[in-house]
Amino acid sequence: MTEKEKIEKATAEKFLAAYNANFNTAFEIKEQSDNPDIVCEDKDGNQLKLEITLTEDQNNDIKALLGRSGHKSIGYVRKHGMGQASALSGNVMEHAYNRILVKMYKDYGTNVALVIRDVSRLEWDWNTCLSELTTKLKGISNPFDKGVWILTTSQNQNRIFRVL
Repeated sequence: MTEKEKIEKATAEKFLAAYNANFNTAFEIKEQSDNPDIVCEDKDGNQLKLEITLTEDQNNDIKALLGRSGHKSIGYVRKHGMGQASALSGNVMEHAYNRILVKMYKDYGTNVALVIRDVSRLEWDWNTCLSELTTKLKGISNPFDKGVWILTTSQNQNRIFRVL
């Protein structure tokens, strides 16, 4: 399994834990594919397909999380400083918006949800800017008939926020 597939599977597992708990469903991963990334099924044969992407607070945060960038390391920060501060209603939302926008122009079929995993180490409350994000996406054709979701994880708690 590639690193990308491992990330997609782990994200799907976290999303399903929250989704199933919130909606009293019992979807499980059936298979991994390429378009969309994950196919889930419940005991009655109902399918939920997941297209997965990640979002970050600042450029290169995902690379840093994967050990491919040192811009978050103590040495880098001591030498160059912390850089620009992040704000949920600013650059953080812009990153999420751009990740969603890229996915909106593709066709993934039916019974598909877009899951955006927020990799921030901060516990953003996405409810505070969901209406703004939804407004920015208004008028763009949405191919995700099962919704567009943001997944956050912190202290073994998975939370999902429905964008569309």
